[in-house]
Amino acid sequence: MITLTRRNLLLYFRNRPEVFFSLLGAMISFLLYIVFLKKSMISSWKTVPSSHQLLDFWLIGGTLSVTAITTTLTSLGQLVKDKERQVIKDFYLTNLSHFEITMSYMLSAALIGFIMQIIMFALMIGYFSITDNLTMPWESLPAVICVALFSSLLAVVINMLFIQFISRFDSLNAIGTIVGTASGFLVGTYIPIGILPNFA
Repeated sequence: MITLTRRNLLLYFRNRPEVFFSLLGAMISFLLYIVFLKKSMISSWKTVPSSHQLLDFWLIGGTLSVTAITTTLTSLGQLVKDKERQVIKDFYLTNLSHFEITMSYMLSAALIGFIMQIIMFALMIGYFSITDNLTMPWESLPAVICVALFSSLLAVVINMLFIQFISRFDSLNAIGTIVGTASGFLVGTYIPIGILPNFA
């Protein structure tokens, strides 16, 4: 199982365009905030003390959630590829059970989601420390790491529900585009969830 997990990790990180596009949803939410949303949100939060820092941390949290969702979905695409190319049937001939094979895909996706969240976290903290003098309370770092790990595991479980019904990689790309676009709204990065209508 460890060998299959390692194989999935190597296939993901060797495909640099796939790595980039899996992070695209998170990068878009980050850039949208910086270019379009920051000024308008700060103007409406004038009465809140340290609104710059509060909104920066808000964006960091939301972007990390988007990162977990999009990168794990993209990495689980390897399962869809293996099903489509009948490669998974070769794995079924090994000593591994169906459960262990499925867990290897899920474990590699969770590790990818966690690693990419840490990378995005470092980039955003670095940017906001330069532009807004944002200081990270480093005693909170273990909690951030634990939340990032839990977020990756949760995203993998949810994305596996979608993956079970997908047999073609082209279909996954279409779903990935929708999820990447919608995830920023779903986690409340672009607008606070409390101002959405009740049905949303």
